[in-house]
Amino acid sequence: MKMREKIIRKRIAVLGCVAVVIIAAFVSYYFLTQRNVGRLISQGEHTNILFLGLDNAGDSNRSDTMMLVSLVPGEDIALLSLPRDLRVKFDNGEFHKLNASYAIGGPDLACETVSSLLGVSVPFYLTLDYVGFEQLIDHFGGVDIIVEEPMKYDDYRADPPLHIDIQAGAQRLDGKTALDYIRYRGGSSGDIGRITRQQKLIGAILGKGLQNQNIGSIRDIVRAIYPYLRTNLSLIDLYDLAKLLQGLDSTRLQMATVPGVPVSIDEISYLEPQVIEMEQLVARLIKGINILTPDQISVAVFNGSGQPLVASNTATYLHERAFRISKVANAETFDYDQTYIVALTGKEAAQILERALSEASTIVFPDEFEPHYSALKPLVPAGTNLILVTGAGFKVDNG
Repeated sequence: MKMREKIIRKRIAVLGCVAVVIIAAFVSYYFLTQRNVGRLISQGEHTNILFLGLDNAGDSNRSDTMMLVSLVPGEDIALLSLPRDLRVKFDNGEFHKLNASYAIGGPDLACETVSSLLGVSVPFYLTLDYVGFEQLIDHFGGVDIIVEEPMKYDDYRADPPLHIDIQAGAQRLDGKTALDYIRYRGGSSGDIGRITRQQKLIGAILGKGLQNQNIGSIRDIVRAIYPYLRTNLSLIDLYDLAKLLQGLDSTRLQMATVPGVPVSIDEISYLEPQVIEMEQLVARLIKGINILTPDQISVAVFNGSGQPLVASNTATYLHERAFRISKVANAETFDYDQTYIVALTGKEAAQILERALSEASTIVFPDEFEPHYSALKPLVPAGTNLILVTGAGFKVDNG
């Protein structure tokens, strides 16, 4: 009897040792193979995460929102929105809308499709459904937003029916109202307007919501919404990301949208990606490469201060630095108290010109520059990228 007990105890001990070895091997494998985001960032590696907002109303399972978050240590954080209607080619050769990738193959196919579209690695993903989004905003105590226009919209075909009624003006949105704010597609801007509102809301959350939380509160928020997430990031990864974003200076957040042109193919509406513009955007925001050069930028130079020869001297200065000059003339008035760069074809060209000038300037878009833009527009040749209006005291060094 005693011999049998010894044999049993020996077998139990052996099994225990085997179990310990198996557990140790598993733990070692886990830590050796984990692509920990915090570690990647600390090592200086570029890290891309695909964020998917899921429309899980009724029986649907669609990626209603798609954004690529790109992180690199010591540099700006880029957030690139991907319109869900972008027409993309799948591995099987068929064309679909981008958001079909999640419906067909889940987050893995969504990452593969975005990676192929943009030409960058997308190893991580994070999905959040409507309920989780509401919980996130409510845990922040709401978010302060200036609503641009009244938003009233009813969709009885939705399951459950969707009813949006938000007044214009400054207000604090709770979770449900914030969700309505980013789902609204009324107005002339449609889906692009919705993306703009999504970016605005994210900016508000990062600018104030996270800054008003201590790291303990942020961890509590991560744990609270974790049940609503589907991700290949660990809980530690999410803590690392939250900590990184909590200390983020809002000026280091760059947001943009993949450009596309509306097309209709086989009675289906798509956005056809503007490939050249998209590649330039990805090169600058995600790869850190500025592939737009001064010799690709055409500038119309106007004297807005009345200083003698300031427009011609500025044109010579810019020409020597490879910019193309399309026009040199007086502005409609000499009362400009500061220098303006009017971006006609995108902000990237304006930023390159701004860096080339030794004097301070303000970048604006045409609709922000009225009524001056309407007065100058007839004088600007076709194909011009930028209007430069020199203001009081502006000068360049042509020596």
